[in-house]
Amino acid sequence: MLGKLLKYELKANVRIFIPLYIAILSVSIINGFSLSTELFQMQNIATFILVGLMVALAVITIVLIVQRFNKNLLGDEGYLMFTLPVSSRKLILSKFISSLIWSVCSVIVAMLSFMLITMIVGRGEIRISDYINIIKEFIQIISINSFWLLLLEIAFMMFCTYSIFVFTVYLALSMGQLPIFNKFRNGASLVSFFVINVVISSIQNSIINIVIGAKIDEYINQYNDVFGTISQVLPIGIIVLLITGIILFICTSYILDKKLNLE
Repeated sequence: MLGKLLKYELKANVRIFIPLYIAILSVSIINGFSLSTELFQMQNIATFILVGLMVALAVITIVLIVQRFNKNLLGDEGYLMFTLPVSSRKLILSKFISSLIWSVCSVIVAMLSFMLITMIVGRGEIRISDYINIIKEFIQIISINSFWLLLLEIAFMMFCTYSIFVFTVYLALSMGQLPIFNKFRNGASLVSFFVINVVISSIQNSIINIVIGAKIDEYINQYNDVFGTISQVLPIGIIVLLITGIILFICTSYILDKKLNLE
């Protein structure tokens, strides 16, 4: 059932993101040709449009995270969604996985945009094969120096950080639907978002200071290098982030199961 929910979510967003991706890549090509000429006014216009589209991509991604959850689960559509034979946790996960997929796609499009511009400006001196060779060399370097585990930890930490942001948004929106906030739901959701962030930051900083603060000097003296110290500190940070994300997810699911107050 989760797969069907995810398919529905992706189809609902594809008509927004695909045209935007095409527009960004098209403007990137125009921007690349303009930068390779001396038409400075055209360069400025193309660069301005490209930057505007990149900003729009980031904003639209965040807006859709809010809108799809709020409209589909907490608005009028919620009456239909919660009659489906599926748990609230699967409903939340379908929204989250969809937002994660589109966020990754947006990053890939941004990278492709940069590659297109550099290849056009390079006038044949920079090719796709050059980027492939750079990636191969990078993989060889991290394999030889055993940096791959550190990179995986950093990537997982980024995933946890993103998850916490999304689940914070979901929890804040859900809290805004509580009966006590009937008259000012949007304002309550906004305030809840900032309050949750303050609470999370305070608790995380306290835990990290207690756990890592006492051992940071020991790590520095023992490993005597930046990567060695980071490799010891990162797992602790990841555990803290992972637990935070799970708590946010459980709290959101609890409100939807026990305290749901649809409009």
